[in-house]
Amino acid sequence: MAFDGPLVGWGSLVALLVGVGVSLVALVRLSDWQPLATARRRLLLGVPVGTVVTFLFLNLVFWVVQGAADGQPVVVGFRSWSLFYPVGMVAAPFAHNGLGHLTGNVLATLVFAPVAEYAWSHYPTERGSVSFSSLGTNPFARVGAFLLAVFAVGLATSLFTPGALIGFSGVVFAFAGFALVTRPLLAVAAIVGQQAVGLVYFGLQNPVLTATTQTRVVAPSWANVAIQGHALGLVLGVVLGLLVVRRRDRTPDVRHVWFAALVFAVSQALYAFYVPLSTERFVLFRGLGTAAVFLLAAVVATAVAETDRTVLARIDLSRREVATGLLLAVLFALALAAVPYNLADVSGDVNPEDPNTAGSVEVRDYTVAYVEGVPNQYVEAVRIPFIDRGLSVNESGVVVTSDRRNAWEVVVSRSRLAFRGRASVAVGGLGWRERVVVNRTQWSATGGGTAYKVYLRRPGQPRRLAYGSDPATAEPVVNGTTIRVAPVPQPGGYRVELLENDTIAATTPVPLEGANRTLRGLTFNRTGSKLRVVEGDTVLTIATYRSGRR
Repeated sequence: MAFDGPLVGWGSLVALLVGVGVSLVALVRLSDWQPLATARRRLLLGVPVGTVVTFLFLNLVFWVVQGAADGQPVVVGFRSWSLFYPVGMVAAPFAHNGLGHLTGNVLATLVFAPVAEYAWSHYPTERGSVSFSSLGTNPFARVGAFLLAVFAVGLATSLFTPGALIGFSGVVFAFAGFALVTRPLLAVAAIVGQQAVGLVYFGLQNPVLTATTQTRVVAPSWANVAIQGHALGLVLGVVLGLLVVRRRDRTPDVRHVWFAALVFAVSQALYAFYVPLSTERFVLFRGLGTAAVFLLAAVVATAVAETDRTVLARIDLSRREVATGLLLAVLFALALAAVPYNLADVSGDVNPEDPNTAGSVEVRDYTVAYVEGVPNQYVEAVRIPFIDRGLSVNESGVVVTSDRRNAWEVVVSRSRLAFRGRASVAVGGLGWRERVVVNRTQWSATGGGTAYKVYLRRPGQPRRLAYGSDPATAEPVVNGTTIRVAPVPQPGGYRVELLENDTIAATTPVPLEGANRTLRGLTFNRTGSKLRVVEGDTVLTIATYRSGRR
């Protein structure tokens, strides 16, 4: 029976829409809740205008400025590499590294930003205040202030987050932090609502999904969390929320704030304290991160509390002041940690001394290359005070560098390229973009390793050999002779090598499809993707070929 036909798909889509609609209608009817009337009390025409403008702006940046409408967005050129590259510093908080990244942040924005905007309010909340009586009570000015705060927080996450940032998640966390201390119960509802909105979105996108088991190269989920940017955004939002709460003298229930902060921190994986050892290895400090989550909830709740009970009577220091000071200290510590990153002077060197690195591709100020086991120049350029040796992380994969932008990034890891065999890398900047195609061909020796070559190609130009690996030795030994396959510089070239006493005794090019080659009494035959050796009545598979051009 077919479960993925058009009838089943349309039926599932209709069922989804009906189910969501019936549920919402039941909520309104049973509770006498009037969501539009509630929204109109604080929002122009009941619409979170700032949220809508932010949504449109994020999509404009991704689809037009980054060029995603042409198939693949430019990422490297829009990261916050350093203060010496101001375009990246300004653009990074509003750019994204892919459609999935944009979708996640946009859905979260649509959930948390309206709560923050509602708490801020387009209309004055103080008793006796009248709209349009002053600039501060003008609804349009208040919408503008909200949007200005969005831009300012985005810029702050770029300037004061350690590492090369890209993405709006820092601002999303600021929305959530603001909501946690101004409308904690509504914030908890938004946390749950985020999951529901995501479920509905992906249900509409794929009402019927057929999945199969497959081998994939996937980093741990927590290793994809930019916790430093998230923490900065969250604390910024909390501090802004504290200012609003104290100005309006409307303190929420501390228990609600503590619970909301804890639920949010856990749901958003703020416990993910990890250190990358390379693009493929990570260390997670789960215990330390979990302790930090609970401490964060306690500090936020204490900072909101009305109590003025003193901690140090001698200097009249209250608990609330201590908690607020701790939040400000976190902001200061993150900002201080960002200084060496923002002042890093990155070299575009991709290790020219490596004899296996035969070539790279230049696209304006960018260099695209393939490397293995070379130091990450961006990490090494960061000079942390009081640490003489600095940091060092070895990387392998397709690297994009730019001296002008202070950029050095592995855009496709070695394992991912080996799995896929092919990749496309987009480079560019404001007003321009170009792709570089990466191909990997390989011969996997039977019972041994893999000999491979990596090629780079710009549109309209011949491909260039970027990397050639060491030979791969097959496990079978024929008549005391060891056989291995080795890459050679010629386009598409590999050769068969016969070893005697660990010395190359003879070589011959790998035969073409359907052809044979004879070397020292051994016949090598290539049929399909298999390279076989024939000796008398014995036929052994020596290696298997795979091309990345697919």
